[in-house]
Amino acid sequence: MEKPVLRVLSRVFLWFWVLHVAAGAERAGAVEPKVIDQLRPVRLTQAGLSGEIGRRIDDLIGKNYMVIDLDRDFLDPFRHRPPTAGRRYVGVGKVIDAGSMFTAYTGDPNVARRTAWLIDELMKTRDPDGYLGHIPAEPNATQNYRNWVLHDQEYALLGLADHWRYCGDEKSLRYARELGDYICKTFPRGPQADKICTAGLSEAMLTLYGCTGEPRYLRFAADTPHGYNHGEVEHCRLRDWVKTSIGDPNTSHVYVNVARCNSQIMLYRWEPDEKLMKSSRLILHELTRPGGCLFVTGSASNREQFSYGQNGRGPVSESCVTAYLIRWFGHLMRLEGDMRFGDLIERAVYNALFAAQDPAGRKLRYFTPFEGPRTYFHLDGFCCPGNYRRIVAELPEMVYYRTADGGVAVNLFAESSTTIDFGDERNVTVQQRTDYPTSGRVTLAVTPSVPMEFPLHLRIPRWCPRATLAINDALPFEISPGDKCHLIRRVWKPGDVLTLEMPMPWRLIRGEAMQGEKVALMRGPVVFCIGTAQNVELVAKYPTPGELVLDPESFGEPMADRSIRPDGLKVVARAWPSGDDRSGPASLQVVFTEFVDPSGIATYFRVPDPSKAVEDELKSQG
Repeated sequence: MEKPVLRVLSRVFLWFWVLHVAAGAERAGAVEPKVIDQLRPVRLTQAGLSGEIGRRIDDLIGKNYMVIDLDRDFLDPFRHRPPTAGRRYVGVGKVIDAGSMFTAYTGDPNVARRTAWLIDELMKTRDPDGYLGHIPAEPNATQNYRNWVLHDQEYALLGLADHWRYCGDEKSLRYARELGDYICKTFPRGPQADKICTAGLSEAMLTLYGCTGEPRYLRFAADTPHGYNHGEVEHCRLRDWVKTSIGDPNTSHVYVNVARCNSQIMLYRWEPDEKLMKSSRLILHELTRPGGCLFVTGSASNREQFSYGQNGRGPVSESCVTAYLIRWFGHLMRLEGDMRFGDLIERAVYNALFAAQDPAGRKLRYFTPFEGPRTYFHLDGFCCPGNYRRIVAELPEMVYYRTADGGVAVNLFAESSTTIDFGDERNVTVQQRTDYPTSGRVTLAVTPSVPMEFPLHLRIPRWCPRATLAINDALPFEISPGDKCHLIRRVWKPGDVLTLEMPMPWRLIRGEAMQGEKVALMRGPVVFCIGTAQNVELVAKYPTPGELVLDPESFGEPMADRSIRPDGLKVVARAWPSGDDRSGPASLQVVFTEFVDPSGIATYFRVPDPSKAVEDELKSQG
């Protein structure tokens, strides 16, 4: 057979394979959990998700993932292994992990081929003993105990396991077993195991256990002491870790602590023990209580550590932190069925997460401050860009869920459609029409294959003062925001339509700590800021616009602003200069844009009477 014909056939085979993968859910685990999640994700594909979330995912795939230099930035360090003096974390496993999910999401053979090629090329760099690393091998494998060799290995392991879960590649699962066995063999021999980063180690091993059912991976994750206790987290067994305080700068690295919380929840599903939930409870409380660590933008961290100071300048809101907070909130929501965690998810997504991505789609941020200038990270590798890609790739799993009572839950409001199989040749198609978060109007078409009864769970955000819901042509009725969910149980019929109206009035959020005399402006889940791009003359005269005194009565209706995103908004307000006696009308004009504005430099500002501001609804019940 001629080679061109072989190439065509191979492409056809790859195309059908990708379609098969994209059409199905991720592969079922080899081990059934003892604790069943109250909410089970329904994964959307590219054909079923659009709106702002879908647009962001598409931009990240097409303008970032598909154009980054895989050879130079991710493979060459493993191929050439520069001297240890020049080592740094590469982050190739996070690229594989995101690429695996992007493959399943898009069903695009080009995305599939790129991800599979990266895996094959990376595996070619292994030594005969199984060592996979970007620094030269040393006697007795001591290179493994230098940062950041293990960190790359653990995320490579996670990416390989997820490539099997999402794409069905048996070769990747074999690679994952081999790498997992190598880590199990070499890590316990480390002379200073408490001095190397293990942020993703237990997560990767537990994922591999879930894929294979082989107890050694579970035992390693649960019982092998790990943790860099001189800058990140306590060195101990995963099953024994109970956080008692988040104030110690040596063990208060937000990303690593929250990653370990995630791993404990994974372990809890297989080996229920309330002790495994204690650290999550503590950290959640310390984030969301009044005066807690959570920022108004939905992220946290100051120089990668927990901080109560509400400093918004410089290296704050690390993208790794934003990513793992969203993932952790999702784990807690699934486990407990409490959809109020969705309020935390959407706050982080529409502000801190999306603000970390260049509106043009190519560049990403390591930190996203909410005061002062923001800069894009100069590398495509290292830590935050990889974690950013991974969490954005997970967003299609956070829109719809199957519920433990046999129903469907709607968590994120996004233009989307999905068909959910109910068994016995029955299914239901749920279709959302909305421009959220531009407005709070959502229509839901619920179309069962045959009339059938099941509960529909709706998240009604805590920011919403008064929501109304109408079913078909019936009169709308008020529903209370802030509950675990709003439940509708009825016999659904083809053609049923729900209309959800969630008004989005302006609200001023009272600042805390360093922002205690100021307020932040919000509308729905979106924070607004003062940017330099649309306030050129104002900032030239008043370079610290957060010190201006805004007139709260001057905020009118939002106006369209396509300069940042297609359905973006802005609002024009009036302000007095700092020190003005405010005896006359406010003389200055200020334009507020959505927090994703890359030119944003001020999120908190002064008002004549800050006591009239409201508490942040995400922290008022901490």
